[in-house]
Amino acid sequence: ANGVVTGRGLAKMYAALANDGRIDGKQYLSEELARGLTGQSRVKWPDANMMVPMPFHLGYHESPIPGLLSGFGHVGLGGTLGWADPATGSAFGFVHNRLLTPLLFDMGSFAGLAGPLRNAVEAARHHGPLEAPRLGAGYTETLGTLPRGSVSGRSV
Repeated sequence: ANGVVTGRGLAKMYAALANDGRIDGKQYLSEELARGLTGQSRVKWPDANMMVPMPFHLGYHESPIPGLLSGFGHVGLGGTLGWADPATGSAFGFVHNRLLTPLLFDMGSFAGLAGPLRNAVEAARHHGPLEAPRLGAGYTETLGTLPRGSVSGRSV
């Protein structure tokens, strides 16, 4: 499988999984389907490619490093990462413009992002989400009729 996404697009997709199929109040997936995707795998043998236990469930997996981050998602080749945590209603997407192919880089990006993500979710719970500045190379992003720099009327 393969995907071409922006970090914001990937985070939006996982937001539906973290919030019973809803994004910004609109139902995209049935609650039943969204909750079915959050199951846990009982199979934890070492993955033939990764050589570490990868608890996959319907294409998603739990943290490849036990206890590092709650929820589920998928770490892709080179460290691209989408994650949902239904317990907190949080989701994120991380993409980059380099492909580091040794498989351990995939898990390294996950391990490196887990702590800052936990801190961001905790801060947002207490103080509300913060505006995220646009970083990296510029690109054109179309969000329908919404003003540039907003998602569903909220600044991003």
